[in-house]
Amino acid sequence: MDLRYKCLVLDHDDTVMNSTIEANYPNMCKILEILRPDDKNLPLDEFIEGNSHGFRPWAMGRWGFSEEEMAWQYDFWRQNVMDHRPTMIAGMADFLTDYHKAGGIICVASHSYRDMIEKDYLAGCGFLPDYISSLDDPKELCKPSPYAVEEAIRRFGLEKKDVLVVDDLNTGHDMAKAAGVDNAAAFWCITTPQVEADLTASSTYAFHRVEELRQLIFG
Repeated sequence: MDLRYKCLVLDHDDTVMNSTIEANYPNMCKILEILRPDDKNLPLDEFIEGNSHGFRPWAMGRWGFSEEEMAWQYDFWRQNVMDHRPTMIAGMADFLTDYHKAGGIICVASHSYRDMIEKDYLAGCGFLPDYISSLDDPKELCKPSPYAVEEAIRRFGLEKKDVLVVDDLNTGHDMAKAAGVDNAAAFWCITTPQVEADLTASSTYAFHRVEELRQLIFG
């Protein structure tokens, strides 16, 4: 079967998994209750928009978290979301399974950890991605660095035209632009008008349903 793109480089949270609503936002609210009880009221829109350019710089700037507090909150978040994983976005498991069966290469570039990503793919699809770039990697290799895309191209003998990055936030789209590949904004999960406007303006494609991505890939 001919595929429009031979390789997908997928974000994980809010692109494959329903992470903000089911895991990340509730956990951030718990973290603030502990670390900043006098500034714990965090609107959902602020969480989404602040996180859109990278959680670490936003959180450290917004609340002045120290390195020790950042390390603590990462451990707190990781334990909670590992024990209570979010669900896969409707239609995503079927799409990824069909793409995998058709010979498509599935790569992940995420600010989640490898064990989370592997657990979700095994539970939802019954197979693992072909390549994963995660928070387990050195910081300088994580998105928005183009490393994950460049490594996928190298590993699988691809050309830039073969690769599509799919992400709901700016970090993934900055990675795609730095690597010189096409990008698709994923708006099928939670977003805000500001994030949607920013990403639409800088994306090759913008999708509100997983079925739209399927139609692009399979024709």
